[in-house]
Amino acid sequence: MLRPVHALLVVLLTLAGVATGSPAEAAPAAPTQGCTGRVALTFDDGPAAGTTHRLVRVLRRHHVPATFFMVGQRVAANPAAALEVERAGFLTANHSWAHQDMSRQSYRDVRRSLRATRRAMLDAGLHPTDLMRPPYGALAKPARRAIRDSGYVPVLWTDDSLDWKSGTSRQIARRILAGLRPGRNIVLQHDGVTRSPISVGAVDRVIRVAKRRGYCFTALDERGRPGFPTPDVTAVAGQAVEGTDAVVTLELAQPAGRDTAVVVEAVSGTASVGADLPPFRARVEIPAGRVRVTVRIPIAADAVVEPPETFTLALRDPEGLRIAQPTAPVTIVDAASAPRVELPEPPFLALGPKFS
Repeated sequence: MLRPVHALLVVLLTLAGVATGSPAEAAPAAPTQGCTGRVALTFDDGPAAGTTHRLVRVLRRHHVPATFFMVGQRVAANPAAALEVERAGFLTANHSWAHQDMSRQSYRDVRRSLRATRRAMLDAGLHPTDLMRPPYGALAKPARRAIRDSGYVPVLWTDDSLDWKSGTSRQIARRILAGLRPGRNIVLQHDGVTRSPISVGAVDRVIRVAKRRGYCFTALDERGRPGFPTPDVTAVAGQAVEGTDAVVTLELAQPAGRDTAVVVEAVSGTASVGADLPPFRARVEIPAGRVRVTVRIPIAADAVVEPPETFTLALRDPEGLRIAQPTAPVTIVDAASAPRVELPEPPFLALGPKFS
């Protein structure tokens, strides 16, 4: 929630073009080509099991991304609701442990709050971004330094719904739509406060009307601006045995907030593509909400005993990703020389003498 004094402060600083902790607060950039402007929906103070679930369903129905700034205590109390958000393809971020005013906290307290929240998110199975939002939008020098030293990017907003304060769902939607401008827009709503069900009721109308006016919806990128992060992708391959599949895992360094893809291709080494394995080239999609996918490449078997051979897995043409390492070696071992799993022998059963 935003206190009136902080609301005024944010508005004044935004109008003056002063960045108070996030590049998102600076003057809007030129509109994205083909769009009136970009809109990043953000939701604070959750998760709250019922409300968050309903909100996720609305966003997914419209295929609209969003970023959720979560309170650590509520993540710990509702880990399943928190995980539902990420698995549905949305980004998660840090909103402190107990929603306390950071402008009144010490450097040490702010760092402890951020650390505890991140721990709760990781324990819930999330892969949180490095974005954070200070409760009430309130910051002071010790808090700014603590946020920076903790590796976080603070993010405020440009369009305040005031959903925590008053209004029906329709009135909240009207406020949000009236606040949209050409360029970059970050909308503030809440999914973890008393009036959140009313606010969630506004989301459907906001999306429909904004799209009709030519706005495009995005998440938040690494700098806290409307856009999408571009995670690194890495291929991890284990040893493959002739006659089985080579199992390769594509791992993202963080969630992307959207569907991404990369082309995976097998390249000959001492193992020949076309002989030791079939030609393989595939565009592999990583759905939003996933940070790893598995690719299986069949390996041919032959009757020749030979030393280990290798081929290279090459990553090309990334979409929404950066390739951290363009190649990964895959080793093929002969079935006869592959390690065997020894099963324990059954316990010896001593039989006594038979009697007739």
